[in-house]
Amino acid sequence: MSDDIIRVLYLDDEEPNLFSFKAAFRRDFEVHTCDEPHKAVRMLDDHEFHVVLSDQRMPRISGVEFFELIMPDHPDVSRVLVTGYADTDAVVDAINKGQVYRFVSKPWNEEELRGVIRSAYALNRSRVNSAQQGHQVLGALDGFAAETERLAALARSGGEGVAASVASDLATLESNIRAERERFDLWLQENQRPQG
Repeated sequence: MSDDIIRVLYLDDEEPNLFSFKAAFRRDFEVHTCDEPHKAVRMLDDHEFHVVLSDQRMPRISGVEFFELIMPDHPDVSRVLVTGYADTDAVVDAINKGQVYRFVSKPWNEEELRGVIRSAYALNRSRVNSAQQGHQVLGALDGFAAETERLAALARSGGEGVAASVASDLATLESNIRAERERFDLWLQENQRPQG
């Protein structure tokens, strides 16, 4: 993970905050900043970001509303809400809607925020890995279902040597299912270890 480039997008309507953020973190991360929500959406559509930070209080849209907007098209990106206010309604709203990984107060502590971004990146990679693994399992299940259908059709057709052929193919299918089960079980064990 230390060799990976962490791509971060920060949305804030106040230019000084954007400059400060970029100056503080450009050596650690690939930092992109934006002062308009619609531009941030376009940037997300055009580039892969691991972590998105958004100011809560902006003129046209709140940070929580922005996260709601991007969630359907970018579910794996880790979202961090930045606020200079004790806005408990926004915090509760974001938690209830499950859209925010962390909250950061303005002015931020650079070391703390650096750690938040790194842990948000780890969450993003975990989400992406889980989705890829899920697609692989679904593909394997589709293959097993197709093979089962083929064997059922073969068994229905009858004919000479069908029973031996079906028995052999079923043994192969069973072996493949067991191997896929073991592979998935191993993946689950690796991904359920406590993160330190």
